[in-house]
Amino acid sequence: MKGMSVAGRIIVLGCLAVLAACASGPGSQQGGPVPTAPLTNTYWKLVELRGNAVNVPQGQQGEPHMIFRDDGRVNGFSGCNRFVGEYTVTGANLLFDSMASTRMACPDDNYESVLYDVFADTAGVFLEGKVLKLLDEQGHGLARFEAVALP
Repeated sequence: MKGMSVAGRIIVLGCLAVLAACASGPGSQQGGPVPTAPLTNTYWKLVELRGNAVNVPQGQQGEPHMIFRDDGRVNGFSGCNRFVGEYTVTGANLLFDSMASTRMACPDDNYESVLYDVFADTAGVFLEGKVLKLLDEQGHGLARFEAVALP
């Protein structure tokens, strides 16, 4: 900075301060961990089912998802039919009960029957950041959901 005017030095120092603030602010990649989404009243989009990625075909009437309610009820959409039921969480254990669905004829049952089998096999839950995993009795992943912000 030798030979630079005082005004020039102030401008350079000001730019460096702005760059440092941007690099360490909340939007930086070096920021802290993503806060964990609450289990209840969150829209959980199905992204993986028994190790296979879930890709919603164009023209499908909606994406598979579920929402856990505060009152112990769960509802969602399987890709063709809507479902409802009850759930119980005790620590890391999660059990589904009394699951029921509409009975529309589905031209392409990509996920529905597997998803309902997963509900029956679920014994645990893993929740971290925006990821929810349904686990079997041995702790193996059955399905993975991601939290989606509602408009």
